[in-house]
Amino acid sequence: MYATHLGGFGDARLQCVGGALLAAMQRKRTMCVHALANGRSQARRFQRFLDNEAVSRHEMLVHAGRLSGQRAKGRHVLAISDTSEMNFATHTGRKHGFGTVGNGIDIGVLVHPIIAVDADRGGLIGLVGAEVMNRTAGKVTDHKRRDADDKESRRWLAGVETAAAMLADAATVTAVEDREGDIYDQFARRPDRVHLLVRAAQDRNLATPLPLFAHCAALRERTRYVVTVPPQPGRPARTATVALRFGEVTVKRPADAAASLPATLTLRVVDIAEIDPPSPQLRVHWCLLTTHQVETLADAQRIVRWYQLRWIIEQVFRTMKSAGVEVEKSQITRPASLLKLTVVALIAAIRVMQLVLARDGSTQQPLSDGAEADDIPALEAINATLEGATEKLKNPFDHTKLAWLAWIAARLGGWSGYTSAGYRPAGPKTMARGLKQLDPMVAGWKLANRSALLGLP
Repeated sequence: MYATHLGGFGDARLQCVGGALLAAMQRKRTMCVHALANGRSQARRFQRFLDNEAVSRHEMLVHAGRLSGQRAKGRHVLAISDTSEMNFATHTGRKHGFGTVGNGIDIGVLVHPIIAVDADRGGLIGLVGAEVMNRTAGKVTDHKRRDADDKESRRWLAGVETAAAMLADAATVTAVEDREGDIYDQFARRPDRVHLLVRAAQDRNLATPLPLFAHCAALRERTRYVVTVPPQPGRPARTATVALRFGEVTVKRPADAAASLPATLTLRVVDIAEIDPPSPQLRVHWCLLTTHQVETLADAQRIVRWYQLRWIIEQVFRTMKSAGVEVEKSQITRPASLLKLTVVALIAAIRVMQLVLARDGSTQQPLSDGAEADDIPALEAINATLEGATEKLKNPFDHTKLAWLAWIAARLGGWSGYTSAGYRPAGPKTMARGLKQLDPMVAGWKLANRSALLGLP
């Protein structure tokens, strides 16, 4: 189902072990190799797989990216990227060879994935690529004097290049990034097939007298409406009434940018500013720079909606950490092996979140986004065992849609199946528990039927 292996690695045995490791990660939601394995023998195979130099993160990511590219064919895809820290502060005495994270003290790694999301419906298609970084050199202080290709922020430019390559068959690709992606080089050097949608971090100089933020504030207000503000640590989700403005801006090249870059760039800006926020610190203000044409109010609101879908990658990070795989509890001490296992955990977390987003049918994704054609007979048989006698306890979704599979996984994970008031939908933990049950059931059903066809006892 979904992805049966991590890559070929030039060896059929390594491919087989990698597939078993991915399946175990998707089922058991742990970074402990011994807990992933069925006994000491498999644990040794998993550890040797991770330690093997022929097994590379690059091949795992290319394989996952190609699968996502196949599913993205003909669709408008948002290539959403962001960076998250995996903090191993509680393992400082046991882990060696690791660099520090943002605070400069705790050891850990940085994960920078690019995920593919359907722009029209918001469904999670899959992983496009990622960088998993062990910052052993420490924090750099002279970044303003270094070329863009020598900076750690190069990952943002590389992510757009990866999206262009892996999503070559998509109808349109729009890279969506938060403020860290506000890099002049990125706008100047973007691939021809990729649009950019980035939240501005710099109050950039424009060809007009006012700098960017003051210019946006002076634009004519086009409408006011209500948006949903995603939850933050310690802050629940809320709604906010915002004023929307949009227009075109000509951005000047920063003084520290390479002289070979264009002196100016013409972009569109969509500015969302909250009216009467609960406090100045909580005020919503999204100044969104894009290479898309924005000529009407509908165009501007579409840009805002695409940016709001960036929250999906935050949910993937949460699933990797506390709600699903628990990456930060890994006991692996070798950096190279842990970075590989982190990629496996990322792939597993994306699969869980894909089904969470599809559970209500709103994404209208095809079943092929999460299952292979030869899985369908097994899924139909399993679905029949989960449905109740009443209509309320039957799978309400078309069996050609991903929501149908999400319902099956949720039921196996312990969800009641009821959708009336007072019943909560299945979340990441429930969906992960369901996949833990579902994958071996599908594998067992296929094996039993293959044996029957061969006439084996």
